[in-house]
Amino acid sequence: MKRLFVNRALYSRWANARLYAAMAALSPETLAAPSAVNFGSILAIANHLVLVDRLWLNRFTGQGAPVTTVDAAPYTDLAALGAAREVEERRALAFCRALDPARCGGTLDYVTTDGTPTTLPLALCLDHFFNHQTLHRGQISGLLGAYGIKAADIDLLGFERETAAFAGLSG
Repeated sequence: MKRLFVNRALYSRWANARLYAAMAALSPETLAAPSAVNFGSILAIANHLVLVDRLWLNRFTGQGAPVTTVDAAPYTDLAALGAAREVEERRALAFCRALDPARCGGTLDYVTTDGTPTTLPLALCLDHFFNHQTLHRGQISGLLGAYGIKAADIDLLGFERETAAFAGLSG
């Protein structure tokens, strides 16, 4: 399980770099243009991803400033958003690399954003963490296409073909 989660952290970093490169081809106005998608714009979806990642990483590690909402857009320009994205990617990779494999079989106790105490399997929470990223990266990729930008392939198997990351991981 640990190897799988390290791979997912590496994949997410790779996919985000490709997606942010494509997003850079759009004007700030287009990035923030209203759309009938979750969170309302490309920029808002990308902000949501950073905030949710921060929230989950805080839950996983017990460290970090509280995240009070995942619906805000505190980063209004792509450079600041990209820097925040990279911080969370480093945190995710460090957490996964340091993860005790025995902990993968345990649970995670946390409080939801609406204040509900919750206990779920840690492996399920980590799987959700990475799956959630994939969902919203797909939305962003689709929106980029609507603006005439063809993002580079961000498929998991494309990552593996390009990097052989999974084959090269140990432990």
